[in-house]
Amino acid sequence: MRSSVLTLLRAVRGSSVAGVECTSVQHRSVALFGSSSVSAKGSQEVPQLPPQFGIPGRYAAALYMASFKSNSVDKVGKEIAELSGLLAQSPELKAFVSEPGMPAARRSAGLKSVLDKMGASDVTKRFMNVVVENKRTADLEGMLSKFADIVAQQKGQVKASVTTAKAMSKTELDTVKSGLKKLLKQGETLVLEEKVDPSIISGIVIDMGGKHVDMSVQTRVKKLQQIIRNA
Repeated sequence: MRSSVLTLLRAVRGSSVAGVECTSVQHRSVALFGSSSVSAKGSQEVPQLPPQFGIPGRYAAALYMASFKSNSVDKVGKEIAELSGLLAQSPELKAFVSEPGMPAARRSAGLKSVLDKMGASDVTKRFMNVVVENKRTADLEGMLSKFADIVAQQKGQVKASVTTAKAMSKTELDTVKSGLKKLLKQGETLVLEEKVDPSIISGIVIDMGGKHVDMSVQTRVKKLQQIIRNA
């Protein structure tokens, strides 16, 4: 997929953008939320999202509501995850998205090629058009991350990451999972990410639900060093 993305971007960079529709931001915003393809999700209540702050949060919330109303949260979620992966793996795509001074029509054409290659939904395509035309592509990765957080929150998923100096054994991992699950509320499920960072030397670092617990040897050594300096 990455090689295909590079080919598409090179073609767009070297081609004319004549014929690429570039309508007003207002029209694109209406298209995102008011398209005839967007219908109410049966009798299910529209979700009440927690307050979203900053540009990434507001755009992510708008995308979630658009995907909810079109019954496509899961599909859009997979597309957003794929796009996030491409941005992380492809410096060329990342540079194309954030390159200052690029005409909106050319950036739209390049991203449309990528999304077409992915087989992306109309909701995702319309969202990207709004982002480009509002000149917010510098915040795109933050928007994608926030969208994933909103989807997880609405599904009752609680994300947690556990960092150790070396990979844990199955028994150690099961023990950690068991301990973290006891902190969940009824109806919540744990989504655990394992990370390995030799620099922490030993111990464990846990991030869960906005809370950070650092029990690594590295941090203990730093605290000891600070105490000695202040003595």
